Amino acid sequence: MQGPYVAKIVLRQTTTNAHPTQVMNSEKVSVIIPAFNAADTLAEAVASAVNGTHKNLEILIVDDSSGDNTATIAARLASANPQIQYRRNPKTYGVSKSRNLMIQQATGKYVAFLDSDDTWEPNKLEVCLQMLKENPEVKAVAHALRYLDKYGNKLSYVPTYPTTKAEMEAIKKTGDIPWVFPSSVVVEREVLLQEGGFAEDWQVGEDTELFTKIAQKYGLLAATEPLGNYRIQGNSLTDKHWLKKRIASDCVRENQLRRLRGEKELSLDEYEQLCFKSLPFWKRINKFREVLALHYMRKAGQSWLNREVLGTLVYGIGTALLNPQATVNKFKWMKHHERVVES
Repeated sequence: MQGPYVAKIVLRQTTTNAHPTQVMNSEKVSVIIPAFNAADTLAEAVASAVNGTHKNLEILIVDDSSGDNTATIAARLASANPQIQYRRNPKTYGVSKSRNLMIQQATGKYVAFLDSDDTWEPNKLEVCLQMLKENPEVKAVAHALRYLDKYGNKLSYVPTYPTTKAEMEAIKKTGDIPWVFPSSVVVEREVLLQEGGFAEDWQVGEDTELFTKIAQKYGLLAATEPLGNYRIQGNSLTDKHWLKKRIASDCVRENQLRRLRGEKELSLDEYEQLCFKSLPFWKRINKFREVLALHYMRKAGQSWLNREVLGTLVYGIGTALLNPQATVNKFKWMKHHERVVES
């Protein structure tokens, strides 16, 4: 369904009655939804939050100066439900600054992030808040996901880490990186303010950078239950800036270790210059080959989940030529998660 039509359905759904006692006796959650050219998916994302079992929330939509019908849909949603607030950036700021602006505006004790093309399961916030209540030493929680293909079907299983306190402590002590997506994270707002939010000078990887710091310094625990759905898009920032994304991930890992050693952290530009651009020519070429293979492997996985035969073959062959072992590992991964879904 296209944006405007979906929006009308959501506006009817948002008028459902909440239980007053539940609202009064539960913590308020600020749901931050950055949107850029998201007319086809925004209303569905908002509906998944509004129609959840946890009702004490505010939804903060920030349109990053979209060129499509996002603004119209967001304004319509906000006018129909007092829980929904809408802001339009005067120009395109990027996802990091957009989220940071809404963190400042939020009034909830907790902040939950929801990308405009993803959705939540109805009990997502309820489960996450219960996890925080049962683990007061933990300041952030997350969960596993399922993929959404281009037809809206829920597929496979996106694992998460850390799911135990032993794994959480390993992140603090060894510098491991948590495996969480923004749409799965719920965190205390004060922690976000203390850490300064998302790094606005990172084009990609800013979510990994922030959530890794939070996991190391404040504790992060994830549920294995898939409480949300991650839409497979071929035009994401990760796809467009795949090399920068890999360098960003490596920079996060390096800064994890530097924090443990008490050393000065590197900016993304410093890390790129030190650990990639300054490499000898052939080592840089080999690094590029490895990263390109990972990118093709990701694209092959996306095509496979969307049942796109040509894309799966093209990217699969490309991965096999660049890194044969990576191809074998990817095939094993796909078969494993296919069995997980079937079970």
